[in-house]
Amino acid sequence: MAYNKPLPDLENEVEAPHWQAAKQGRLSVQRCSECGYLRWPPETICPECLARGGDWVDLKGEGEIWSFAVYYRAMNPAFADEVPYAVAIVRLSEGIEMIGRIKGSPDQISIGDKVRAVFVPVTDEVTLVQWEPAR
Repeated sequence: MAYNKPLPDLENEVEAPHWQAAKQGRLSVQRCSECGYLRWPPETICPECLARGGDWVDLKGEGEIWSFAVYYRAMNPAFADEVPYAVAIVRLSEGIEMIGRIKGSPDQISIGDKVRAVFVPVTDEVTLVQWEPAR
């Protein structure tokens, strides 16, 4: 597949498990093996208890829009043909937040809308996590 937009670094050892899970259709985040704190984005040290490392756990991939912005001007020229589009902070049912693109028309989005993760393959190696209305 040809994809001319920015891609995640699959060689980044801290983030790689998330992208491997996404390719398999799973939403996976770090959980501290000491205190159980769920964290996104992934880090080498837990921000709650300062323990090193952590395990990866799969989440339901369900949440609600906590806040969002609609882009009418592309901040990166590669997205110019896609404006307008929405990016939201999604509060997941497990209590953490993720930022991601909302599929569909931006004028149909409201704070509090229920959404679910969808997995969008953009290259043979990369699958991105986006969000769509949960119907």
